[in-house]
Amino acid sequence: MFSDIGALPADADAVFLAAHTPMTLHHLRGTELADLGAGERQVLEAVCRGIGDLDRNTLIAVTGSSGTGKSHVVRWVHANLNQSDDYHILYIPRVVQTIRELLRRIVDGLPGEGGQQILDRIDAAISNASPAEVTDRLLEEVRHALTWTIGPRPVVDGETADEQEAREERNALLGDRDEQGKRRNGLADLLALAPVNKALLRSGSCLDLVVRSFYEETSRRDEQLEGFQREHLPLGEPGVRKAARDGGGRDLEDLLSVVAREPQPALDLLNEALTQAVRKTLGLWTQDRESLDFLFRTARANLRKNNKELVLLFEDLAQFGLVDGELYDQFTVQPGPDLAPLRAVFAITDGPFNKIPETVKTRITHHFVVDSAALPDRTAFVGRYLNLARLGRPTVEQARRQATHRDATDWVPNACDTRENGQPCRVRDECHAGFGTVDVTGVGTVGLYPYNATALRRAAAPRDTTRAVVDVCISDVLAEADGHLDRHSYPHDRVWDQFDHHVEKSRDALLDSRTGPDSDRLYRALVLWGDETPTLPWPVVDAFALPATNSTTSSPWAEPTVLPDAEALSGRPAERQASPLVPLFQWRVGEPLPEDHATFYRNTLFRLVRSRLDLDLDLFHTANGHGNEILAMLFNMTSFDLGDDEHGRRMGSGGVRFELHRIPADVEVMVGARWLADHGHWLPDQGQWDWPDGYTPERVMLSLEDRLDHWAEHVRQAYRDRVRGRAVARAVLGLRAVALIAAGASPTRVRDLNDVLGPTPGASAPSTPEWAEVAVAARSVLGIDASLYLAQFAAARQGDTGDPQVLDTAALVDVTELAVRAPVGFLRTVVDDMRDLVPVVAKAALDLADAVEAAADQVLDTVDGAVRLLGMKLEGHPPRSVATALLEVGKRAKDGGLLRPANWVEFTNQVDILRTLPEDLPLDWRRPTDAIGSAASDEALAVQHWARSAVAGAHAVQALHHTMTETTDWCRQRGQTMGDVAQLEMDVRQRLDRVETGLRALSVAEAGRG
Repeated sequence: MFSDIGALPADADAVFLAAHTPMTLHHLRGTELADLGAGERQVLEAVCRGIGDLDRNTLIAVTGSSGTGKSHVVRWVHANLNQSDDYHILYIPRVVQTIRELLRRIVDGLPGEGGQQILDRIDAAISNASPAEVTDRLLEEVRHALTWTIGPRPVVDGETADEQEAREERNALLGDRDEQGKRRNGLADLLALAPVNKALLRSGSCLDLVVRSFYEETSRRDEQLEGFQREHLPLGEPGVRKAARDGGGRDLEDLLSVVAREPQPALDLLNEALTQAVRKTLGLWTQDRESLDFLFRTARANLRKNNKELVLLFEDLAQFGLVDGELYDQFTVQPGPDLAPLRAVFAITDGPFNKIPETVKTRITHHFVVDSAALPDRTAFVGRYLNLARLGRPTVEQARRQATHRDATDWVPNACDTRENGQPCRVRDECHAGFGTVDVTGVGTVGLYPYNATALRRAAAPRDTTRAVVDVCISDVLAEADGHLDRHSYPHDRVWDQFDHHVEKSRDALLDSRTGPDSDRLYRALVLWGDETPTLPWPVVDAFALPATNSTTSSPWAEPTVLPDAEALSGRPAERQASPLVPLFQWRVGEPLPEDHATFYRNTLFRLVRSRLDLDLDLFHTANGHGNEILAMLFNMTSFDLGDDEHGRRMGSGGVRFELHRIPADVEVMVGARWLADHGHWLPDQGQWDWPDGYTPERVMLSLEDRLDHWAEHVRQAYRDRVRGRAVARAVLGLRAVALIAAGASPTRVRDLNDVLGPTPGASAPSTPEWAEVAVAARSVLGIDASLYLAQFAAARQGDTGDPQVLDTAALVDVTELAVRAPVGFLRTVVDDMRDLVPVVAKAALDLADAVEAAADQVLDTVDGAVRLLGMKLEGHPPRSVATALLEVGKRAKDGGLLRPANWVEFTNQVDILRTLPEDLPLDWRRPTDAIGSAASDEALAVQHWARSAVAGAHAVQALHHTMTETTDWCRQRGQTMGDVAQLEMDVRQRLDRVETGLRALSVAEAGRG
């Protein structure tokens, strides 16, 4: 859980979007953006409206106090800004990074070449020096700027008396120039004083923190260092005044008094010098070499040539504080024939924003302010984070990848409904009843555990920013609660300080004489969760392992102790809620149904039908995975058709649709759905709002139940029809069987389900070159987890875990036989059947079938030639016997220096191949004359389990034959040059008395001549 967006990885957009809650922004400056509300969409629209205006830049500032979510707004704009060829986006998140990494992001993010010189200069500046040395160098550059480069501020026409005084004071702080132009008795001389110099270089000083940012990764949060602060100047430390008097006389001592009395002008001047010093120290400020300004101008020029614009998205402009001059220059340089326009969005806190140069401020197109109360509903905000904490990042990212479209708002799963392997959490109902829930847009009803409404209000109340709410209510409270709940020690002592613990009743009265080791925990729970009432719902008592309160009980959740209502606390009747059925009754007589009501009814009816599908009884698992994807395409909220009042997408062709009309029967069903969703029971006198006149609970209940059953059966049958029973499981299983054969498994070893689903066996030999593409396609198929599909479409789930336990083997047992009998035809059938149902399976089957058909003829010819060669050369001898004889002959030849070629390792490798050939190789096999088309493909698959060995053996026999022939020829040539060929041949026959046997086995007739 990331409370600081600076710690959120750049590739975690799924987590970011899942956590996003619409915010409230005030539009202080710029053309009004109508019909967009007061949220962050205004900022996105401001960017988009500027695109295309080639004559002016668009600068958009998002400001606010620390922790209000300014950077969040910029990241949201980045996540929702469509990629386009009309512009190039440079996005700089507020991430954990060094200043070099920050600059590298700029260099890499700008289009075109360049920037390496800048990074090289930074490396040269800091890589060969210690942090202490760089800090000292930085201080000297600050003094140099104050002494030589910072000029006096000139008079401005129309300046006020206060502005004149501020200008004159600033100029006086610089000191007076001597005859060489060097300033003396100014701030630079104060910094040179030994005690001041020592203080500015010590650990924790402003300069130390700046240099740390060169070497260490830091997340720059709003409250972190923004330059020199009052506490960084040792104005009151012993020895400073004496050093000023001794070092510069009365003038320097007087300057010290001025700075001590009002330090802010001096701090502003020091920060101006610090900015220049950082650039000089890092090598960023240069007139004759590559600079940031040069990179930006080059990039804008190149973009202009290509009719593109530059979009800058900076999550925290203040992180550029030490190198921001070049950015501000770009903001002020307007586009033209040679420079592309800028569309810049930057977030910055109020303090640094006020210090932005006026030349930049006056060019700001839109100014948005994030209010500290930017979240209209904190309970829903925390509920969204609670749901994310339960899901975990991998689940969220998978859900994002499976979202139907980029702008979808309902892609985040509800952990309460899917926690148990896609099924609802086993204690969801009890938990929701005891701790309460909140409706989170796009997610649904989320449980507040370990909070309830009271505890969450008390936890969030002291927090004045969204960051503070996440820091405490999510990061701190959840992390601590986890361990303490396991140890039965929650709520522990620290909870009292984390929550608003204001009380109006005495502790003794609330505890009612209850004592013991858990009385403190009980008291904290009664105050923070019970709002100082003497009772708690039993799920809270049970979850926290608390002593039973007066009215709580350990009875089932259907009979919980209810907190006192408003009537019991105030002594007067509590007002019931207004009936939510009024818009429905108005719709009945022709009025439009409001969008939120239409969405409610569609979603509620969908959930009610979904909960009773019971497709697991048909061995279809639809809680998650592929089964859920197919069901979602077939049946979802859009299946309920309200005609013109749908306010959203309609179910497409092929999906299930249920029409709801303005007729009494349909309205009665919708009345029942509303009552059941709001109350969970059929007791009219216990409702939050009045039971509607003209309806009886029994009839409404029966009407709803009958309709839900009818709809559920319709969806069940539609799902059965769509997946065609066990067709998916059979297709995946048969496809895997064919892939195993293609990979070298024997067809006789893939007829049993356990063999097909077991580990992939290794091949007897590598595939031949002609079979290479088939091998690749087969590996792709074997990479598909067939067990997942079987678990989704042909498995019974039993036990507490909900994991698949038993396969429907009766429906699957014959599929491998069919696949083995006519494998290519089976693959083509899978392609046709699965193309729309499971495209990934269809694609894998298509690739494998195409590869087999393309390779079959050449493979069969190769195998035919190999077995013919083996049969001829082995002459009926077992391969192992021939290999043994050849090894003996070769060893004698090697020992006598006669082996040619003299590569003993290669010789023995080929002998090993021959030795390991299967004894049952069908050397009498010949390519069938009718093996053409699909028959050739099937035959190529059928011989794969032995064909690889046969081809390898044929290559080995050829190589060994070549060696024996070369060795014999070399012996003859050697004997002829020595003059006594007959004697030499006799010597060879004596030394290689087994060569003839080996050569005869290889049909080498010349070996026996003498």
